[in-house]
Amino acid sequence: MEKRFLENPFPDYISPESTPIVLDEEHVKNLICTYIDAIMECCQIGNAEEDHRGDLYVGNAGIAFMFWKLSRSENTKDLYPALEHAETFIRNAKCNADRYKKRSAERYSFLCGNAGIFAVSAAISHDLKHMEELSDDLTSFKSGIPSSKEFMHTKYGCDEVLVGRAGFLSGCYWLNDILCEKKITDDDIISICQMIINSGREYAKKTNAPLPLMYQYHGTEYLGAAHGVCAILHMLLDSPWFRTDPISAPSAELRDIKRSIDFFLTLQDSEGNFPVALEDLKSGREKRLVHWCHGAPGAVYLLAKAYLIFKEDKYLQALRRCADLVWKKGFLRKGPGICHGVAGNGYVFLLLYRLTNEPKYYYRAVKFMELLTDSEFKHRARTPDRPHSLYEGVAGTVCYLIDLLNPQQAHFPFMDVFH
Repeated sequence: MEKRFLENPFPDYISPESTPIVLDEEHVKNLICTYIDAIMECCQIGNAEEDHRGDLYVGNAGIAFMFWKLSRSENTKDLYPALEHAETFIRNAKCNADRYKKRSAERYSFLCGNAGIFAVSAAISHDLKHMEELSDDLTSFKSGIPSSKEFMHTKYGCDEVLVGRAGFLSGCYWLNDILCEKKITDDDIISICQMIINSGREYAKKTNAPLPLMYQYHGTEYLGAAHGVCAILHMLLDSPWFRTDPISAPSAELRDIKRSIDFFLTLQDSEGNFPVALEDLKSGREKRLVHWCHGAPGAVYLLAKAYLIFKEDKYLQALRRCADLVWKKGFLRKGPGICHGVAGNGYVFLLLYRLTNEPKYYYRAVKFMELLTDSEFKHRARTPDRPHSLYEGVAGTVCYLIDLLNPQQAHFPFMDVFH
C-alpha cells in the first residue's frame, strides 16, 4: 500500500549558517494570487463547483473568511478588493443558510452549519461598517446560545467542533476577539461549557470510559480535533474560567478537565502521534493519521493551551514530539488543505514558533510552504473533493500563507491558543 505521505526533501534546521531561513515574500504573494485566481475562476455563483450549503468547512462562508483574513493583513490587503469579495461570497452563503434556520441544532453548528456562516458575516459587516447587518448577523449567531442548551445528546453527538457545542464556543471566542465590543457574555460561555462537561460526564459514566469526560460522534469515540475530545477540551480551556489567576473553574470541573487532558497525553506513542479513536485501544488498531482532523497536528492546540495554563513541561515536550513527527511524516499526499493536508500540518510549526520563539520551527513552516510547489507533490498529490474550500482546499492554504508572512500573529482558523 502506498504511503500516505511523501518524503520530506529538506534537511532539518541546524543553525542560521548551515540552514538559513529565507522567505521570499514576493513568491508567497504570487502563490496566494495563484490560489485566489483559481478560486475566483471556479467558485463564482452559478458555476458547477459552487457550494449550495455555504458552510465554513467546504462552502462559500469559508472562502469569505479567507478574503476577510486577507483584508486584515498589512502584507496582503492590497492584493485584491478583499472585503468586496468577502461580502459577495458570504451573501450567497447566507441565502443558503436561511432554509436551515428552523433547525435548532443548526443554530449552534459552527464549521458545518449556520452559526459559522453568520459569525463570518458579522465580521465582514463589522469591517464594512454595515451596522444594521452586523446587528442582524449577531442576532442570528446568538440564537445558537439557547439552542446549545436544549438537550444533552443526539445519536450523532452534539459536543464536537464541526457541528457541536465546542465549535460554537470557538465562534464565540473568535467574535469576542475581533469585534470592537465583546458580544457574547462570560455567563453564556460558562453555561455552554457546563453543558459540555455534564454531557461528557454522563457519557463517560455510561460507557465506563477511562477518563472523566468523554464524547462520541456518529457512534465513534473520536480523540482528534475534528470530531474528538482534544478540541472539546481545548475549548473548555479557552473559557473565562482559565483566564484568571488563580483559575476560577469550580474544583470538580477543573479536576475532570485536567484528568481528561492528562489521560489523553498518555496516549501519545513513541513517534509523537495519537490514536484516531478510543476504540483503537481495545481493538489494537494501529492506524495513525498525521492530520489536523485526526492525530498530532490537531492535538497540538490542546497541548499548547494546557502548557500556557498549567505551565507543566510535559505538555511542551509532547508538543515537540508532535512537531518532529509532522516534519517527518506530514508532507501529505492528500493535498494542500488545512484539515488533512500540507498547510494544516505547516500550522503546527507556526504554533511552536509563537510558543517557543525557536527559529527551527519557523524554518520548518517556510519549508512546508515550499513543499506546496514541489514537483513530486504536484504530480502525486490528490485533488480534494472541494479543492477551493477553507478546510479541504486552497482557501485554507491561503490563510496559512498569510500567516507565514506575519508569524507572530499566526493561528489556525478559530483555534487561537494565545487569545
